[in-house]
Amino acid sequence: MSQTTDLPSCDLVLKGGITSGVVYPKALKKLSDHYRFSEIGGTSAGAIAAVFAAAAEYGRDKGGFDKIEGLAEELSTTVLEKFQPVPELAPLFRLLLAAQKGKPLPILWALMRGYPREMVQGAALGIIMVILALFASSTVVWGWLLLGLVVMAAGGLGWPLWEAKKQATEGLAANDYGICTGRTQKGYKPDTGLSDWMARRIDEIAFGAVGPAPLTLKMLAERGIRVQTVTTDITTHRPFVLPMRNNLHAFDPEEFARIFPDRIVAHMVANSEPVKADWADPTGRLRLFRFDDLPVVVLARMSLSFPMLISAVPLHRVDYTLVKAEPAARLCRCLFSDGGLSSNFPVHFFDHVLPLSPTFGISLGEFDPARVDKGDEATPRIKMPRDPRKGRLLPTHRISGLGGFVMALFDSAKDWQDSLQSVLTGFRERIVTVNLTEDEGGLNLQMAPETITRLTGYGAQAGEALVERFKLEEHQWRRFLTELPALERVLMDFADHWLASGAGPAPIYPQLARNHPFEHYNLPPALREKLIARAQRIADLGMTFYRDPLSDDDKSKLPASSSRMRHIADMDTTPLDQEPKPSAAWPHLAILYPDV
Repeated sequence: MSQTTDLPSCDLVLKGGITSGVVYPKALKKLSDHYRFSEIGGTSAGAIAAVFAAAAEYGRDKGGFDKIEGLAEELSTTVLEKFQPVPELAPLFRLLLAAQKGKPLPILWALMRGYPREMVQGAALGIIMVILALFASSTVVWGWLLLGLVVMAAGGLGWPLWEAKKQATEGLAANDYGICTGRTQKGYKPDTGLSDWMARRIDEIAFGAVGPAPLTLKMLAERGIRVQTVTTDITTHRPFVLPMRNNLHAFDPEEFARIFPDRIVAHMVANSEPVKADWADPTGRLRLFRFDDLPVVVLARMSLSFPMLISAVPLHRVDYTLVKAEPAARLCRCLFSDGGLSSNFPVHFFDHVLPLSPTFGISLGEFDPARVDKGDEATPRIKMPRDPRKGRLLPTHRISGLGGFVMALFDSAKDWQDSLQSVLTGFRERIVTVNLTEDEGGLNLQMAPETITRLTGYGAQAGEALVERFKLEEHQWRRFLTELPALERVLMDFADHWLASGAGPAPIYPQLARNHPFEHYNLPPALREKLIARAQRIADLGMTFYRDPLSDDDKSKLPASSSRMRHIADMDTTPLDQEPKPSAAWPHLAILYPDV
């Protein structure tokens, strides 16, 4: 397959899932043989794959996608080493790994290895009791001996567990609620920590070697490549799309040096400016968090801050809602955690009412043999609708125990919007799902090499399914059939309320717009008339659909779609100069609309 930019373009969205991201390298390679990636987005592990895909597209002529495919073999033996705990939390990390196995002996060994002093201290009283029992009279020896053994066991286990609890509460807080920062820790091979490894591999994929400057958003934009990820600001309880399109935040180079390689931080410092005096920065170090020339590794790391495992990324901002506070008290430290807390599969990324190219999605699900269709026996882990009329139903998830109930509540709260969006007509036929068992992917940091190799193979199957099953013109036809009635409903609703009368015979809104002296945005008469004329044109269009509605028989022939258009909050501020513009893909646009 040609490796030139003559390939048709596609966009891609990738779901988060911690170690489940090992499915992506071969999927990306399969797609790259048939498409050129234009816009790539994802969350958490999907964010890592997204920036790697962007780097590979940037370095396509240097074998970027061959290097992406090579990651599959590398990850088969190195997943665990990417998660390197800071020394003070290493005992807690080993204890959690042991607890994942669900067997008492690994847990006991982790306690002995990580908390030997606490184990001895806790068992000391019981040891003394056992020694005294051995020298007591025969009438009391067995009672004292048994009691001493019980006290020794309880103290020897309880004291280390108490210390682990203390680490989980105090130590995690001091490390921004994560055991691992992403930097390579003492005792590990160089550049093997998650952030260091990502930064190195991104540049190797893009440039062929690590250079003096990292791969940045500006470099990607110069080649028509765009990447987006999701992060969650848990301090303000909201998601953000990265790169941010605002100037609200600043970073502390010393804090970032604990998370990112030195060369990444140096580049950010060189391409940013200090905050102004009104920030009342007590450190004198804060610099504005600019996105124009931001290293792409920052987008991945800020999205992959899985709570308790990977520390959150701190940024700073002035809280202007604290109107009565002194300037210094208004400066707040915000923690950016995993993007999956708010949108783990941002399938809405890059979508258009009438798409000109595909926006593929690769999702992750739970494997159940009972859900394998007859046509999918050869690839039972891969799910992609063969019939566009099917796939509208979401699978059920069985709840087992209190822990399962709590997780079901958590997953429902954070995933419902992505889940419902994914099964809409015009979305579901462009999404392939890789279904994994409970011991594959996710938080399974200790997967065997053969398991990881198997998962990467599922990724290759997912890529093949998208290439073979997706038909762009069929997709565009379905989108046209579903979006046109939805647009009609919006226009009809606008017309209905624009032309509605109040207490008198005149419509409310035209009269309001023309005559009312508003306190804010009291526009000049000429601009008011211009906006009124535009609104009337929209209302006239809406009224044409009232006069000539689709019949029930017409509607029965259209695709079923449980969607509606509505005004929703954006994940980030979008300046007016970034509003939609006429597509360059229409060369005849200037002929049809010479005034545009």
